Amino acid sequence: MKLSRRLQAIQNMVQKPYDHLWDCCCDHGYLGQSFLTERDKYSLGIVHLVDIVPALMNEVSARLNVELSASETHGKWQVHCLDVAKLPITSTEYAKDASHLVIIAGVGGDLLVELIQAIEQNNRGCLIEFLLCPVHHNYKVRQALVARGFGLVNEQLVEENKRFYEIIHVAKNSHEPLSLVGSDMWDLSRPADQRYLKETLAHYHRMKQNPAQQVNDVIDAYTELLSAEPSKF
Repeated sequence: MKLSRRLQAIQNMVQKPYDHLWDCCCDHGYLGQSFLTERDKYSLGIVHLVDIVPALMNEVSARLNVELSASETHGKWQVHCLDVAKLPITSTEYAKDASHLVIIAGVGGDLLVELIQAIEQNNRGCLIEFLLCPVHHNYKVRQALVARGFGLVNEQLVEENKRFYEIIHVAKNSHEPLSLVGSDMWDLSRPADQRYLKETLAHYHRMKQNPAQQVNDVIDAYTELLSAEPSKF
């Protein structure tokens, strides 16, 4: 199965085993299915595919039953048709001791922040890491993650169909600080990275035209990044 460049980057960032992997807002479930077909590589316990649209989840369930159930080489999986904010993490076996990776991609920053807050509140005491790919408001997402005590595991900048995406993997037990403008994802010797940084800075300069928008700190942070030596990245 060939994934999009963005989904492939998300998959490649999973670098260790997890008892439960939650592929949220999974659309057609291709990412979760790819994890299942490469079971030996990722050593995952159960892959959960989650979306709130019944028709989509019926399609995903039917396809997985046909394409995966005939072989014992594929991992265990469950399909959930529900609001991502209500992930049943505490109902899983050995929930308090199990490791959970929650992947959320393809949603806006404001909704993403709400989902993270709800998932944490509803599953207190569980070991949960997040692998996130917002479609916009990356700075706001990073602010919320820092405020909630997350540190950086890994991050990557991906360009797909003339759009840029920041993929951010965070965990509470990571001791690496999470930068509000990104750190490990940048390679400013690459023209694409320079273009994205300049586009982002131009976006916040436009926002500054509205007196209600408090973006001076954001502009300063990206400007400092733009003036840094490429060798630092």
